[in-house]
Amino acid sequence: MKKQVVASAAVGTVAIAIVAAQFWPSAEPAPTPTPVPSVQVAHREVYTFPDVANGRGWSFAIPVPAWPSDRVGEQATYTDPTGRLTLQTDRVPLAQEDPLSGLRALAKKNQDPGYHLTSLAEHAPVSECDAAEWDFTYQREGVTRQVRLVGVGTGDVLITIRYEAPQPEFEANQSVLADALDVEDAG
Repeated sequence: MKKQVVASAAVGTVAIAIVAAQFWPSAEPAPTPTPVPSVQVAHREVYTFPDVANGRGWSFAIPVPAWPSDRVGEQATYTDPTGRLTLQTDRVPLAQEDPLSGLRALAKKNQDPGYHLTSLAEHAPVSECDAAEWDFTYQREGVTRQVRLVGVGTGDVLITIRYEAPQPEFEANQSVLADALDVEDAG
């Protein structure tokens, strides 16, 4: 009889604990979701070509996010506040037949640690300019990073737009690259 009373008391205690857990918040805080970086366009990264169009000049203006940036020569790198995502633009002087040939030349000499080619192919035109796309992954500090680099042919220069993120975050943040490729009326 005592065993039945003890067993009933134990079952009753568990039932009360389950009901109480439904009404009182847990002592452990809920995990916070990974913040999504703002991709609001802050300004445009402009590459000018003053010696074309009979001296009238020409420009290629890439929309870039309102993130901290760093510049080395023609290369501008924008890093989101979390430090996980980057958007990089550059003007690469390169004698090329087309953007795909230009990216192939870059791919041959720019292979990061743990480099793995995903694809290298033509891309839809960007502001009516021929383009190609180079996708790859590499390792940085033990993290697999995914890169999509779009090269836009502008005569004897390749304008590159590189989006990079840790592989698990790459797809969810592709709007960073999509916004940058929204170049209005280059020329």
